[in-house]
Amino acid sequence: MGDGAHGRVQGKVAFVTGAARGRGRSHAVRLAEEGADIIATGSTAAPMDTGKKDVPGNDPGGMAHVHSKRAIAHYVHDLATELAPLGIRANVVHPTNTNTPILQRDPMYRPFRRDVEPPTRADAEPVFGVQQAMRIPYVEPEDISNAVLWPASDEARYVTGMQLRVDAGGYLK
Repeated sequence: MGDGAHGRVQGKVAFVTGAARGRGRSHAVRLAEEGADIIATGSTAAPMDTGKKDVPGNDPGGMAHVHSKRAIAHYVHDLATELAPLGIRANVVHPTNTNTPILQRDPMYRPFRRDVEPPTRADAEPVFGVQQAMRIPYVEPEDISNAVLWPASDEARYVTGMQLRVDAGGYLK
């Protein structure tokens, strides 16, 4: 996913929801690549090749222990005001359509192609781009994970309450 481990979140604990697959799994892997200990929720996942035993699925009986007041989650809304005085940063990443099993399934194709019965991925994919200002159908999970990494790092140590959009310009529309 990334270009190798650089330790940008070494010694930090990342709480990742939905870590069994899709974006959550991508976030857990990316943060682990950069040195974070992972606390994950979600269904059982297949082992991840990150070299860290506390990535979801690598040690079914284990769970990382929280040893930091910093936390990062996939979706954290109005907690920033309450958490900031405690030294806890809370930031939100807003993604657009992402190339995951959630998007790539029959029920998701129907809203985009009501004129075809039943719509297939090939039918829907050219129309997915209607939601973004950039001419793409979706982003990859890694695009979102790279955005999650920065606010979790010390590079953003004074950033809290941020809403970062990785939406290919969807908000502009």
